[in-house]
Amino acid sequence: MTPANATKRFALGRAVTRLMRSERGTVTIEFVIVVPLMLLVLLGFTELYLYMRAVSLVEHTAFTLADSVGQMSNVIDDGTKPTNANSLASIWAASIQLASPNQLAAHGGVIVTSICDKTSNCDCKLVNSSTLLTQAPGTAAVLWSAKPSWQPKGMTSAITTANVVPANWPFRAGDSAVAIEVFYNYTPFSMTAPFWNAAPLATRIYERVYVRPRSGQVLPLTNPSGSPCETTPAV
Repeated sequence: MTPANATKRFALGRAVTRLMRSERGTVTIEFVIVVPLMLLVLLGFTELYLYMRAVSLVEHTAFTLADSVGQMSNVIDDGTKPTNANSLASIWAASIQLASPNQLAAHGGVIVTSICDKTSNCDCKLVNSSTLLTQAPGTAAVLWSAKPSWQPKGMTSAITTANVVPANWPFRAGDSAVAIEVFYNYTPFSMTAPFWNAAPLATRIYERVYVRPRSGQVLPLTNPSGSPCETTPAV
């Protein structure tokens, strides 16, 4: 081996050794790899928080509305003017405020259902104490049901004639109840939707709450200029 070749090989070996020991560019490589992963984790936690908040707000809206409506002695059939706290319009306005900052009026809905005992109080008459003391089983039926005009189509009540109250709900002669149903269409990854066409579609959050009226009597839907016991909202 000539001295020239040996020198070249030695120089090449030193260059390779320096390259392997060099840390130049390491920070850049770490930045390129770590930062996107951190952003994905941050996005995941953000979406998890937003979803949990949406679920919590739907539950809060349903329980608070049920507690408020359960204290009413009647509901006024007026879905446009919230001038009376007992009107349907006031209930719809309250539901929007309770669900804030989620936009319930744009992406959700609410249904209020009054439930009566088919054998005793579906005519809105007062039930005497003797009927209540019998503890005989009652037959739950829907007296009236109402929803706001801004509610999207497809958000229908889960309460049917065959399934008015849950199977484990004790419903006896002369009993009554109020059911509140709240819907909300939650769209995950809405912030990245313009850049991610395959993002998961909207999912519907639903909560249903039953309460008994504080008065112990059925909750009627009254029309000031019409029937004191309506079965279908006029508006």
